[in-house]
Amino acid sequence: MITLDSVLRKLAIREPRLEALYSYFCRPSGRKWAEMLRERGDFHSMGEHCSIDRYAYIDDRAYIRIGNNVRMARCYIFGHDGSVNMINRAFGLRLDNVGKVDICDNVYIGFGAIILPDVKIGPNAIVSAGSVVRSDVAEGDVVAGVPAKRATRLEFSVAMLKAKNQRLPWRHLIEQRALDDYGASASEIERMRLKYFFGLEEEK
Repeated sequence: MITLDSVLRKLAIREPRLEALYSYFCRPSGRKWAEMLRERGDFHSMGEHCSIDRYAYIDDRAYIRIGNNVRMARCYIFGHDGSVNMINRAFGLRLDNVGKVDICDNVYIGFGAIILPDVKIGPNAIVSAGSVVRSDVAEGDVVAGVPAKRATRLEFSVAMLKAKNQRLPWRHLIEQRALDDYGASASEIERMRLKYFFGLEEEK
């Protein structure tokens, strides 16, 4: 069956200038957007089970390698430093300043994070929202800040999250649903969250 989503997706794959139409009319999920970019071959390489917010700003895509299970919120990734253009004109030079960005398996990049050139992230790492990453992120680190520095270890964050989830009234619904499935029990989970957070049922 031919749908608007399938038509605009094919157009976006064939002609990058038309990706804005696909984004605007179809509002693809992060997973669908990542798959479109992967099929189009924008990056040096990209693994499986990735998700990229359609508003993420990712420049110099040919210099970016992405592993498996990489999730990107609305972040910024650069493979070049544009200040070199000012430096060249100011000092009469002919210099270049580019670098690869290597994002390993199982990495999350939070909202507003900025990843600069010549950086390797992960594997098994988190870049917190608003961070500026200008040097490598070690395996298993959770980094935060400007510039980004290690805040904790991923295994500690996972342990804390597991303990927190033990107290959630909707935990059984989360455990029953399929991985990455947010549809079936979403409304019941929403109702229970509102009651848990505010002590009241949601307004009708």
